[in-house]
Amino acid sequence: MKRLIIFPLLGALMVLLPGISPANTIEITIGDFFFTPSTVTVTQGDTLKWTNRGSMMHNVKSGQKCTPDGQWGSSNLSTGDSFSMTVDETGTISYLCDIATHCSSYGQSGKIEVKADDDGEIENPIPEPIRKGDIPIRLETVATGLTAPNWGTIAPGHPDRLFVTDQDGILWAIQLGTGEKSVFLDVRNRLVRLGISGSGTFDERGLLGVAFHPNYVTNGLFYTYTSQPVDGPADFSTMPSGVPANHQSVITEWNVPDPTDPDSVADPNSAQELLRIDQPQFNHDGGALNFGPDNMLYISLGDGGGADDVDGQVFLDTDMVGHGIGNGQDPGNVLGTILRINPFGSNSTNGNYGIPSNNPFIGRAGFVDEIFAYGFRNPFRFSFDTTNGRLYVGDVGQNKIEEVDLVTSGGNYGWNLKEGTFCFDPDNGDPGFVFKCKPEPPGLKGPIAQYDHDEGTAVIGGFVYRGSGIPALQGRYIFGDLSKTGGSGRLFYLTNENKVVEFPLPGSTALNLWLFGFGQDASGEVYVLGNTTGVPFKKTGVVLKIVS
Repeated sequence: MKRLIIFPLLGALMVLLPGISPANTIEITIGDFFFTPSTVTVTQGDTLKWTNRGSMMHNVKSGQKCTPDGQWGSSNLSTGDSFSMTVDETGTISYLCDIATHCSSYGQSGKIEVKADDDGEIENPIPEPIRKGDIPIRLETVATGLTAPNWGTIAPGHPDRLFVTDQDGILWAIQLGTGEKSVFLDVRNRLVRLGISGSGTFDERGLLGVAFHPNYVTNGLFYTYTSQPVDGPADFSTMPSGVPANHQSVITEWNVPDPTDPDSVADPNSAQELLRIDQPQFNHDGGALNFGPDNMLYISLGDGGGADDVDGQVFLDTDMVGHGIGNGQDPGNVLGTILRINPFGSNSTNGNYGIPSNNPFIGRAGFVDEIFAYGFRNPFRFSFDTTNGRLYVGDVGQNKIEEVDLVTSGGNYGWNLKEGTFCFDPDNGDPGFVFKCKPEPPGLKGPIAQYDHDEGTAVIGGFVYRGSGIPALQGRYIFGDLSKTGGSGRLFYLTNENKVVEFPLPGSTALNLWLFGFGQDASGEVYVLGNTTGVPFKKTGVVLKIVS
């Protein structure tokens, strides 16, 4: 079964079904003695339109080697005139201008490659491989003996330390000069039991995020994102009545008694719960926390887990619930979104936090007031550029596409109508797939960069480099992929044109780690976080500094 996508367009309803879709019109310019583009690839049913932009008469006729074959052609076209033709058969079509010696002397000819219009599924959506960039780096070991480190950040007033969340429930304070680490907070007793198939197995739940308040030096406050057992009603839920959630995502405020003292740690009795969210399945939790330049707290949430973001898909031998036709496109709940809240306010429904009055959907019917942006599958890691405040999100894809989004207030980033720049079909029980959008669903924001699963499995968002150690990296977004093959994560950066390239690692052919996250210190230097097992067990986790 193919997915029927219906969306509003110009006040009417447009229906899009893979394989039964409106054709494109491809524009070709006729210049004096040339066609541009001279070679185009189109799909059956597309229309070619040639327009004479030159200063003299030209025509368009089928044929090869400057000889018309009489199958089709235009009359002579004056400047501004056009000729159109719809292509119905696959294959290669050659054409030319046969006026005077335009072809024989000047080579005025072109070629059309017509591909089949099949059911729309694209097996290899991005054929071009990711190349090596021209900025080589080394990785310098800072700390070892962690489990599955996934985020590193600073506490204002403590520039010599990096605070690192470990998935198994430890928040580490790491001295950057010595690599010495100490426990700043232990929430292991709050977490669900990790390992979806028992101890030693994969999981996406755990301690997933931490953010220190911008005024931490004076108020001693910081916040965590944890995956906890179901413990009473959630503040937000998509679960059917009587069906328990897999777990609950909990945002908690903590206090440090003396935030100016490096030896002072979190008071374990200071926990104040801000909000609690039901999660239908174990995966796609999001989990990142950051304070923006506006001093508001931003929270990333995935679509609720499973696969394809629709009820009824079979996931781990169970029919999925808690998604409806897709949480990503349902701003009436918080799954698949980035939230923006004020921890010091109290105008939320539960009274534990505030909802900023300038949030984009305040008072809008069908929207949760806390939402800043939506349409995400699993925005596992996000960060703000410390120089200009831009918000970068690594949104983990489904079966084909990984993407990086530059997120703005009120944006809809497409899931599950789209995966990257491609349209997405969950395929009613079979694995979902991508296909070419014809036409584009309106009102969606596309990624600034993407790659497909020939190159990796899950994008890991990072940071814009603002350090001084590698001048060539200044202003470049650093990110990576969990693992192209078992235990072989990859490190990427974006060029000035937002092209994905891979860091050369002189002396090494691979990272040889599962990549779980990145960190950034007070100087803008960036750190790589990962382990050798790919699971939140054993002590193979490391923190590595990116250096020249």
